[in-house]
Amino acid sequence: MIARTALEEGPAEFGPPPSALTSPTAGRARGLRRAVAPIRAARGLPRWLLLAGVSLTLMFVVLAVFANWISPYGFNQYMAHGIRFPQQGGPSAAHWFGTTVDSEDVLSRVIYGARTSIEVVLLAVLFSVVVGVPLGLLSGYFGGWLDRVLVLLNDSIFAFPYLLLAIVIAFLLQGSVGGGVATAAIAITVVYIPQYFRVVRNTVLSVREEPYVEAGKALGAPPRTVIRRYVFANVVQSVPVVASLNAADAILTLAGLSFLGIGMDPSVAAEWGYDVSRGIADAQAGFWWTGLFPGLAIILLVMGLTLIGESLNDTFNPVLRRPGYRRAVLPSTVAAVSAAPAPLPTPPPGGNGGSDDDRRQLITVSDLRVWYGTTRGPVRAVDGVSFELVPGETLGLVGESGCGKTTLGRGLLGLLPEGASRDGQISFGGRNLFDASSAEMRELRGPALGLIFQEPMTRLDPLMRVSEQFAETLHTHEPDISEEEIRHRSLEALGSVGIPPTRFGNYPHEFSGGMRQRIMIALTLVLRPRCIVADEPTTALDVLVEAQILSLLSELKARSGAALLLITHNLGVVAEACDRVAVMYAGRIVEQGLVPEVFSRPQHPYTKALLASTISLSTESLHFIPGSPPDLADPPKGCRFHPRCPQAMEVCRAQLPAPVIIGAPGSSVECWLHNPRETVPAGGTARLSVTEIAVADEA
Repeated sequence: MIARTALEEGPAEFGPPPSALTSPTAGRARGLRRAVAPIRAARGLPRWLLLAGVSLTLMFVVLAVFANWISPYGFNQYMAHGIRFPQQGGPSAAHWFGTTVDSEDVLSRVIYGARTSIEVVLLAVLFSVVVGVPLGLLSGYFGGWLDRVLVLLNDSIFAFPYLLLAIVIAFLLQGSVGGGVATAAIAITVVYIPQYFRVVRNTVLSVREEPYVEAGKALGAPPRTVIRRYVFANVVQSVPVVASLNAADAILTLAGLSFLGIGMDPSVAAEWGYDVSRGIADAQAGFWWTGLFPGLAIILLVMGLTLIGESLNDTFNPVLRRPGYRRAVLPSTVAAVSAAPAPLPTPPPGGNGGSDDDRRQLITVSDLRVWYGTTRGPVRAVDGVSFELVPGETLGLVGESGCGKTTLGRGLLGLLPEGASRDGQISFGGRNLFDASSAEMRELRGPALGLIFQEPMTRLDPLMRVSEQFAETLHTHEPDISEEEIRHRSLEALGSVGIPPTRFGNYPHEFSGGMRQRIMIALTLVLRPRCIVADEPTTALDVLVEAQILSLLSELKARSGAALLLITHNLGVVAEACDRVAVMYAGRIVEQGLVPEVFSRPQHPYTKALLASTISLSTESLHFIPGSPPDLADPPKGCRFHPRCPQAMEVCRAQLPAPVIIGAPGSSVECWLHNPRETVPAGGTARLSVTEIAVADEA
């Protein structure tokens, strides 16, 4: 309570009190900022489309709002100062757009027509949203008889041609309501309600099954709260896009109604469609200006609203949204960001070394960097990694989530998202993969470099049978392969992972999670790659299936002689299935070596902390690493583990240590504790106090 009072009554430099941060006004302001954040972050073509659309639309909005001051005359005024305007007079200094057959000023009618169009569009879109969105929410969320009745009603309305339906409604309303703005707005509203209903309902049907909605229900939230807080916020994003596109269509619908003489009463307000209909006869007589300028106004306003709708669609849709940042620019020299690259460890002697021919086929990674461009600057996901992978060998890559393991695996194959950059050297079979073109990399992926994804249920096409997925994979790399050979090799690969041939024609959803993972492995093996990157292949599998998958990978590797990079969080998996292990932290490999040596005599403090955190049957107390991994967009200077390291020294937070080979061949560690004393600057061995480490961790 004392701390709370101090915050609430303290000086202004400590920021607003907690009550202000939780007030309804502050909540609405945060919600508004979140809503407009994608628009503010828009870049490239969507941004220019949005600016162009807003400029065009804003011009007509200004004309509509200030028509009384901007327009030189009234919309149906035909004389001034007792002098009648010329009949069908051409554009002149007195009448910039000319006059009509009734001596009315065309410019004034265009300006007042903007007011009519904006009023009708705003009312029609508002009525449609107010009616269509709640109906879609209720129908999609509750379902049952209510959903069936509302769907039947809206589908019946939607089945009518929209212009014909608007004509019928406007005709029926003219006798009771009149031919003003309200009649046109209501006629257009009925046409567009089913569109909002269908869009919102279809989105709600998928959103209501999401885990966060189930969590809200489990917490006892009533349906009203679930709809308002959990469902509506995730559905409403599509409404502005539909509204802007409907607004453009409403302009055309209003013009069509007035063109037919049904929409607006000419004595009540000016309307562009009515002027275009009269301008057709004038144009045939040579008076082109009476219909040209109202027609151009329709085109420009529709174009502006359409540009807004398309740009909002590109901005709010995460699939179409382009990142608002440039590609990450990597440093031109290694010394710009780190110490010298890690020395390549000598492979362990014995069977894994292979012959000289095999040695030429290993992967050598030297000073690999993969950076992602973000609005906060480059994220150094992989920052100076070096290692070797010998045929027939399994290298385990371990580390906390977010340390760059998956990025490293994808970087080897060149499968990086837009905005990512990489440099360094990846030598495969004596060739630098950085020199390969995109077409050459596509040819290498599969037959030479294979990738086993995690979460196989998201990687197999649910609409394709297993047989079709194998056929597509083989046809891509071997266009002349026969159907018999496809079937033979596919069944051979499936048989090697324990899938019977009777399941060859099944769909992915007909398999369990473990069997889908086996199919993913078989899809990789059917192309007989020389190197396989397995990205957490046992994620979310039970221990029995996990043991089967690991045993299978070990057998296949021994039979084919392929090299395997196994990415995992499970140190037990590494101990059982790997020959060597590389420990990764914050984009760097801090230690690597033979599994027995690293696990029995770890050298880096992070490796020691990881091993101490494992749980076994003899574990009596749980251990963890204090703090959290650093932000890779702004990593700490020096050794990246020093804010969490109990043995951190002054030099650790000032300079990145150079990796050194230690112990058996093939082992290296990146830590100042193992660097030669003469390489440590003066005063660098002073230990950081507990307070200094805590401050660094918070920073």
